[in-house]
Amino acid sequence: MHTVQTDLNTGQVLSLTGRLDAEAAPELEQRCRHLIESQSRTLIINLGNLDYLSSAGLRTLLSAGKSLQSKNGRLILVAAAGAMRQVIEHAGFDKIFPLCATVDEAARQTIRKFQVVHTNNSRAEILTVSGRVDAERAPELEEAGRRILGKDYLKLIIDLRTVEYLSSAGLCSLLNLVKLAKTRNSRMILCGPSPPVRQILKLSGFDKIFPIADELSEALVA
Repeated sequence: MHTVQTDLNTGQVLSLTGRLDAEAAPELEQRCRHLIESQSRTLIINLGNLDYLSSAGLRTLLSAGKSLQSKNGRLILVAAAGAMRQVIEHAGFDKIFPLCATVDEAARQTIRKFQVVHTNNSRAEILTVSGRVDAERAPELEEAGRRILGKDYLKLIIDLRTVEYLSSAGLCSLLNLVKLAKTRNSRMILCGPSPPVRQILKLSGFDKIFPIADELSEALVA
């Protein structure tokens, strides 16, 4: 089996050719594990050019998909009409994971709708943000944070694990919130930024301004 990895702004693409059998499955499993551990939250696997897909290969795909789901990520499979798609559908994987005909179609599915969800924990208030934090959406994030920091909460965690893009307007909103937190004697922690978002924070120098935790459990005890 031959694997080509492509980086998208919204995730990683693995294009497979050859045979995904019991011999090749461990190689794919190791590559998927590495991507997931490196904070990739969307993984597109193109199976359309495979000659053969065994039960061991299917188990590897299932394991990778479950690992991603446990981290609020997703696995998207790609196979056009033909024998390989029939194998995937016969195994019922089209009921478990999105199944697309092309990589372009899969890439469009990775663009998440912007959303800010407020939940609370005994240790902190949590804002879970999804999608693109651009100039249009940044004020919504800032307003949600201001509503929380207007009360007597000691810690605000902003969960960025499913944020695909963070604009300069998004950075400004985060900066405004961390300044407000300081005036309220509160703490603000960023959690789980994806590699592209972490790079934006690093290039802007904001990684020196905000405490950043890799996992929510780490942020809760920080």
